[in-house]
Order: sequence, then structure tokens, then C-alpha cells
Amino acid sequence: MKKILWAVLIAITTVACQTDYNMDNTGLAKGKFAGTMYEYFHSDSYNWDSLLIMIDKAGLQNLFNGREAGYEEITFWGPTNHSIRRWMLEAPKPGEAARPRRLEELTPEECRKFVMAHVVKGKTMLNDIPRGTVSMEGTSGGMVMTGGDENNEMWVYTEQLPYNGVIGVGAVVIKIRSLRTKTDIDIASCNIEPTTGVVHSLHPNYTLGEL
Repeated sequence: MKKILWAVLIAITTVACQTDYNMDNTGLAKGKFAGTMYEYFHSDSYNWDSLLIMIDKAGLQNLFNGREAGYEEITFWGPTNHSIRRWMLEAPKPGEAARPRRLEELTPEECRKFVMAHVVKGKTMLNDIPRGTVSMEGTSGGMVMTGGDENNEMWVYTEQLPYNGVIGVGAVVIKIRSLRTKTDIDIASCNIEPTTGVVHSLHPNYTLGEL
């Protein structure tokens, strides 16, 4: 009987510790990181070392360290190594030049364009993003955010998933639709908080350039 009770208690504890939001286990206490966003990327080479190559090549260290005027805090829709590798290995689109085999082959301007497309001024957490809906009639709710040097617009919204068939009680997730490429993009982890803003990590099925 005692063994059964212990098993039940362990199961309850496990369920209680699972987050309701699209937040992978980052190993950070409540998603907080005691350093700048640039330092956070350096702390997790498995996910971010390709991004760091592009940041350094573009000379964007100050931006991610919170030392760029107007960008003291940012929201970063973060493409991980998986997304960057997908772009490099994918066949180029019609009229596009051959993809590089090494990120070092990209010019500083190309690196800046790719990185800045994912940067939005100000800090926007999951709870700051309104609910939105997609239907046959179109989209509603959510919010339009502008990123990058070229006014890259995206429609961002949250959605509450059903749980055990019950609507409106499940996990709350962030969704993005690029208004430039018309691509729908999922978030893998949200609300990762360095001292210079927030990182929402894009799903591995995202390919660099789709935002």
C-alpha cells in the first residue's frame, strides 16, 4: 500500500512541475539568466553558437549587450543552430545564389540582415501578447510587431490549447505569422530572460529567412 501511495505522490509531483507554457527546460531558475543576452548565448553553445558567429560577423555585440541606443531591452525571436543549419543545407530558391557551407562565408551585411529580422525593440513577454485566432475568414486579435532594419512586420498572437478535450484550459503558446513571407512559425521556448530583454526560441522546424 505504501508503495502505491508513493507512486501516486511522485506522479502528482511530476505533473505539477510541468510548465503550462511553451517553455522547454532551459535549466534557468524561472527562465531568468543573470547576464546579458549576448552572455546567455555564450552559455549555451549547443543551441546558439551559429547565431553568435553571425552576431560577431555583423558587429552586433553591443545590441545584445544592451548598449545600443533605443535597443536597451529587446525581444528576440531566436533561431537556434537547427534553424540555421536547415537554411544552409536547403536547396536555394529560384534566382537565389548558392548557400554557403560555412557561416564565415557570409558578408557582415548578410549576417546583420538575418539577425536583425528577429529583433524587436522593447521587451514583450508571453503574457503581453493578446489571444488571436485564425479562421477561413482570416485572422483576428494578436498584435503586429516590427523587427529588423527593414521594418520586417510579423503578426504575433497567443493561443490556449485544449487539455483532455476541454477547450480553454490547456497550455498557452505563442504563434507568429510572417507578413513578409506568409510563413507560420512555432515557438519552442518562451520567456527566457537575460538582463537585456527576452528570448523566445523558435521551433527547430523554422528555417532561417522565413521570418
